[in-house]
Amino acid sequence: CGIKSKFRAGCNYAWQRHLKIKLMNIYSLIPIVFIILSLGYWFYTKSKISQQVQTVDSTDFKAEFENATLYKNQFLASELPFLKKAMEQNPIDAFNYGNTEHNMVDALKDGVKDKLKGMATLGTVRFTTVATPKYLVLSGDKLHLFDTDTDGEIDKHLIFEPTQLKNSRLAVYPLEGQIKAQAQARGKNVKAYKLSLQTDGKAIELILYSCLIFTDIPETPVDAKETVKAIVIANDFLKRLGDCYPNLKVALPIEES
Repeated sequence: CGIKSKFRAGCNYAWQRHLKIKLMNIYSLIPIVFIILSLGYWFYTKSKISQQVQTVDSTDFKAEFENATLYKNQFLASELPFLKKAMEQNPIDAFNYGNTEHNMVDALKDGVKDKLKGMATLGTVRFTTVATPKYLVLSGDKLHLFDTDTDGEIDKHLIFEPTQLKNSRLAVYPLEGQIKAQAQARGKNVKAYKLSLQTDGKAIELILYSCLIFTDIPETPVDAKETVKAIVIANDFLKRLGDCYPNLKVALPIEES
């Protein structure tokens, strides 16, 4: 009886050891599989973006610009119906996306603010500053700025009058870092700009592109035709803004292609 018990104990020990080694081997493979999948997706993304850029760069944008009104209406209906609702009875002549200028100093400030807010809750809540999407809408001679919360809902609506816009500025912004990566993923002629909107206090400064781009959204490949439409819509915004306010006029990349 004692021999049988020892035999069973020995078998159990051997089985447990075998199972433990097998599990260790499986766990050791998980990081490798993850790295392989990540590299595969990275190469896939790069390949798709490269194909997109080639298609976009070969596009006749001067011809495509004739479809600006059609593309705007399609985009508003499919992607931005909430903007039409927010504008109520006011026409949407042109629109673009706005991004907050965010450098290393700003990131450090956000980190300090998040830390202080976390301390205020005794560490029970972790705070992370999130840059939310912003939308610029040109309606007549006024410029509307819509800001959104983390749920994507509009929580701020500012209106810039002609007197403010005549004292605002728009200048080419250097393509560096993430700004450059986002622009070049859409083609060689996509540029970035810094828009400084005059207020009664400190100017509101935004980064916008000659394409509909949010810099804080991870880069993913999209259909080249959609990118062409996004470039046409953003260039249309720049043109109309410059036609209305000469001080905000810039050379259109779409005319250089």
